[in-house]
Amino acid sequence: MPVRRRFAPASLELEDISAGRVEPRYAKVLARLMAAHALAEKLTAVGYQQALMTIEGPRLRSTIEKNAAEERRHARMIYAALAEIGISEAQADRLMVSAAKGPSFAAPRGFADRVDDEIDLVMGSISLDATGMLMIGINYRDSSYGPHARAAESILDDEAEHESFGLEALGWIVDRFGPDRVQAALRTWLPRAVNFFGPPGSGFTFDCLTFGLKSRDNQELADLYLAMIERRLEQLGLTRPALTDNYPHEAV
Repeated sequence: MPVRRRFAPASLELEDISAGRVEPRYAKVLARLMAAHALAEKLTAVGYQQALMTIEGPRLRSTIEKNAAEERRHARMIYAALAEIGISEAQADRLMVSAAKGPSFAAPRGFADRVDDEIDLVMGSISLDATGMLMIGINYRDSSYGPHARAAESILDDEAEHESFGLEALGWIVDRFGPDRVQAALRTWLPRAVNFFGPPGSGFTFDCLTFGLKSRDNQELADLYLAMIERRLEQLGLTRPALTDNYPHEAV
């Protein structure tokens, strides 16, 4: 049975929280959700910045520099929204200490830690930008908290370009490195991407759905992502790696 949403999209503002017109738990759930969003944007920016140290070629470097700058701007927007409700960037990141070590952050953590070549760059992009498009476009844009909804709307155009870059560049790395190397990389990166949505049916997601901070459960978004990626892989003659059924997913 679908979770009944208590608040409509963009129906609450900072004043509603400041004046205590919503219950304290709403603010706690909102803070954790936006802290996760901000940290993911920041780690993605770090990954693109890392890529500048290893990737050559003026055209590709221009795209990487653009994406890095835009991801930094996205992170600043969400951290600014957090600051408005009294949570600094350092405090927000501390909220994420445990989560950042878990499977839901394996993709942004792996991208920020190391980008050795164009395969890592493209895999990181399709694991973060394509997933981010779904999270932001379906969940965050319709957030009941107006500042997060408006920030998500502002971010969407950039993310659409980043997603297009990753999906299109898949064909380029198949041509350059061969399907076997790309197929092997998918076994590492696809589980990370799917796990990035988080565990299905969690208590936290239930709260997000109830408060209108999300519109879809994590599993619904993961299924949409897998369908999208599978279509692109089929166009390139690649096979989507099979994954274990339960979260955290692994390649079979």
